[in-house]
Amino acid sequence: MAPTRRELLNQLAGFSLASGALPGMSATPVAAAQEESELARQQALRELLAKNNGLRPEFGPGYSNPVSMGSFALLALGGSAAQLRAFADASWRPLEPLPQAAGPEVRPDNFESLLGQRSALNGYRRLFAREVSQLGRAATLEKYLPELLPALSAGLFHPLIRTGYGVRFGDDREVVAGLAYWATAYLPLGPLPATGTKPEPRPLLQLLHEARRSKGSGAAGTRSPENMRNAARVPEFAATVAALQPDEDTLRKLAGAALELYTVTGGNFTALHAVTGTHGLRMLWPHVSQKELALRYLWQALVAAYLTVGAPALSSPPAAAPALPDWQEIVAKVVSSTDAHDLKLVDVAREESVFYREPGYRRAAALRLHLV
Repeated sequence: MAPTRRELLNQLAGFSLASGALPGMSATPVAAAQEESELARQQALRELLAKNNGLRPEFGPGYSNPVSMGSFALLALGGSAAQLRAFADASWRPLEPLPQAAGPEVRPDNFESLLGQRSALNGYRRLFAREVSQLGRAATLEKYLPELLPALSAGLFHPLIRTGYGVRFGDDREVVAGLAYWATAYLPLGPLPATGTKPEPRPLLQLLHEARRSKGSGAAGTRSPENMRNAARVPEFAATVAALQPDEDTLRKLAGAALELYTVTGGNFTALHAVTGTHGLRMLWPHVSQKELALRYLWQALVAAYLTVGAPALSSPPAAAPALPDWQEIVAKVVSSTDAHDLKLVDVAREESVFYREPGYRRAAALRLHLV
């Protein structure tokens, strides 16, 4: 269920090709990675993922276990085996083992009734492990994603992000862990209203900003997942969600809105997860059968995130923006970080900058590392 050597090498080859795809983006060889074999890096990753597989997906007051997501991101960025282990060593201390109790049995026929119950974590892990073993990864995702999408922002997008990394790296065990985390952290933002007629999300966020400013309203809450739900109770929330009519380009538009929110807030924590969460959904996209519904739930989550950080005015970067470091400099700095959010944001920004051909992601990565 862990990624094979071939799968990891293919992933790394893809990142190497992508790293030269845009102006200002150069190849990113890391000296330490050049001096060791890919086998050593893969072995380090396998060891870390195996250890993390015995730990809860959350710790403390709802914080997310960062090891798997950060390790995948660091591997993609060219981190060495030593850097992978250093990152994990800085992360282990507060993490908690999986519960000893088996918890309730979770079956396909009672899957929905146990959503949101953290006591069912082991039961969900057993269910998804069986389903992946019997049906395969793709069929399991296609079967259960429709039930999980209403809580797409659960755990501040972390379950979605972790599942997306599992798919991206071909690691069934991480897909199982991510889906079980998603099921137990399940926290929907409410039913979707009828579909609207507006195809552009950005003007709708601007209207929401103006409405909130006229009331003198600030942020709806802090960065906790529960405050995403609090934001969904703001009077203007439902109308804003209802106004959007998704089209074939909506995923790109929503990714752009999340990126702009991150930049305009100076790297806000919730906005960061809107960026990485949108990437996570893109990783799952081939397995999403109800794509319009998924886009509407993502839009709902982004509106909640927007309100949570205070519904700021959106503005594009000025034409005379300061010079940005290139990707080689950005990556050279981040691979020594032991902060999973540094690693995930830079990894996702580099990936999305290639996929969407959007230079603003390089600004976001530089902003995260205080290089601008």
